[in-house]
Amino acid sequence: MKRTTIKDLAQMLNISASTVSRALKDHPDISSSLKLKVKEAAETFNYIPNDFAINFRKNHSKVVGLIVPEISMFFIPSIINGISSVLNKEGYRFFILSSNESYETEKEHIETCINSRVDGILLSMTNETADSSHLNKVKEMKIPVVIFDKTIPQRQFASVVFDNVKNAELCAEKLINYGCRTILGIFGDENLDITQSRLAAFQNTIKKAENIELHTIFCKSTDSVKQQLNEVLKEHNFDGFFAMSDETLMGLHSSLIKKNLNNSGKKVIAISEGTLPKHLDENYEFIINNGFTMGVFAANELMNTIKGESPNTECYYI
Repeated sequence: MKRTTIKDLAQMLNISASTVSRALKDHPDISSSLKLKVKEAAETFNYIPNDFAINFRKNHSKVVGLIVPEISMFFIPSIINGISSVLNKEGYRFFILSSNESYETEKEHIETCINSRVDGILLSMTNETADSSHLNKVKEMKIPVVIFDKTIPQRQFASVVFDNVKNAELCAEKLINYGCRTILGIFGDENLDITQSRLAAFQNTIKKAENIELHTIFCKSTDSVKQQLNEVLKEHNFDGFFAMSDETLMGLHSSLIKKNLNNSGKKVIAISEGTLPKHLDENYEFIINNGFTMGVFAANELMNTIKGESPNTECYYI
């Protein structure tokens, strides 16, 4: 069914489109009888205002583009909920684009956001993204951007990240305090800044303690964790485990069950969004990286930038 427009209503009622528009807006120059006639016609023929056209004339779309590296069961849903809670209150809508961990796809999504005339972009970068040159056009067009979670060193836009150093240190301290002496640290993609910052902080804290043997592995997926642990657990007997994310924790949990080690008193500490460990094993401890909080913070920062005149380039640690 063809969408009814203001021009259609004007032709039906034999009046000008501008008169229809003013009648729908209760303009004082339009008589009450004509307003009623126009509104009845609009309701009868299911006229819906074209928000895009209205906002285009106002030079804003009230739409935000959200670009994430992938949509998974871990972490991203809680971030989306946080973002949604802020944008809905502000009268904004948003669409979600997944880059599937591809830098080229991320660049295409940036172009999609530009062509869609978004008021701002919330971006979590892919594992392949090495620089921010693909955001130069966005910068030139003065489209506000906030980068969250997965980012790179850059000074063009505001970024919101977790305090990876502090969180990894806290996890290491917990294992030390429990008296663990042979520890396995399970980390993500070795090429990512988030992995390197958590690795360095964890290693440095463990080194301060005496007589602790630390082993580390790097895994890009849950399946990779299980594959590597299948061999590592044959050669070593660990009394403490550190998982740097929910993905690595899932792989660790599966391997411990397979080896009948899940109820053997071994300590497991993870950095987690907070939901998964509770469902896996009540004895698992974790430091929370709250996705909802990050989503709220990032969305608020974007709204502040959209409303303000000067762009923000600070990096916020939460």
